[in-house]
Amino acid sequence: MDALALPGTRNLEKEWADCERQLHATAMPDVQRYQSDLRALRAEADRLADDHTINALVERWTSLRPDETDHRAMLVRGAAFALRASQIRAASDARRVLERITLAREAGQTWAVLQDTGTADREQSAEFSVTTMHLQSGFAILSMGQYAPMNTKITYALAVIRLAPDTGTLIEATPGLADWLETSSRAEHEASVETWRGRIEAGIQQG
Repeated sequence: MDALALPGTRNLEKEWADCERQLHATAMPDVQRYQSDLRALRAEADRLADDHTINALVERWTSLRPDETDHRAMLVRGAAFALRASQIRAASDARRVLERITLAREAGQTWAVLQDTGTADREQSAEFSVTTMHLQSGFAILSMGQYAPMNTKITYALAVIRLAPDTGTLIEATPGLADWLETSSRAEHEASVETWRGRIEAGIQQG
């Protein structure tokens, strides 16, 4: 369960995201309106700076009395909540990554799993996404399996990126190693992951 939010808050987050999309879509053709909306959005978002959890945002949202006569103001307010929710989740993700790095270092591990979504055993038919970082160099392997649109088979992809070893924040998305390798074979994909783990480790040893 999401530690930041109680069950049922996802619907509100979707509502906020819808407000954000509508606001930008209707403002883009009009530069003055866009600038005005942006100023209003920032002002609304600033008022939410002291809310540090999704639940706090939900409580504030439900306590507000919506102005049904001003649709644009409602869109601005919803967009501000969407922005603050995104900031809260980003901060939570950063703390979680830092915790995983710290625990991996304390355990004397060479690699740290920073992100792992999908089923635990990642069966052949299940989508997944895993980011594993080499603790010394910061090089990280992104490994994923996803269904492409209009495709009944999973496509497996691998990419090597460079992160800050101490924090896991992105330094370089395309360091020129394996920018994006795709295959339809699970076995080939897993072999590529192991190959790149070995190359990254060997590169550090040689350095």
